[in-house]
Amino acid sequence: MSYRTFVDRDGAYWQVWDSQPTKVERRVAEADRRRRQNFPWRGSERRSGMDRRTVSQRRITLSEGYGSGWLTFESLNEKRRLIPIPAHWEDSSQAELRSLCEKARIVAKTEGMGAA
Repeated sequence: MSYRTFVDRDGAYWQVWDSQPTKVERRVAEADRRRRQNFPWRGSERRSGMDRRTVSQRRITLSEGYGSGWLTFESLNEKRRLIPIPAHWEDSSQAELRSLCEKARIVAKTEGMGAA
């Protein structure tokens, strides 16, 4: 993850970083995995119960376009996201970062995990 800071035209301090998800919801894949498939395994079924998953895990589904990553821009008062991540954004000038921030979509700013 790369990280940069800049000051906008109004003097507000911004932080910007890239986010690149490592695991994306499998259901976004082109192939529909719910269709019955034939597998070469001919042995007895070793799993039991209704839920046959071997590992239970929390899944998140990303909105369209976010699967390849995004830039997050955050100031004290505002948060924005830009997709896709522009090539070589880490080497951008302050003016270029301001321009990218202006193109980014405003999103709701959330409190930290430990907030009451």
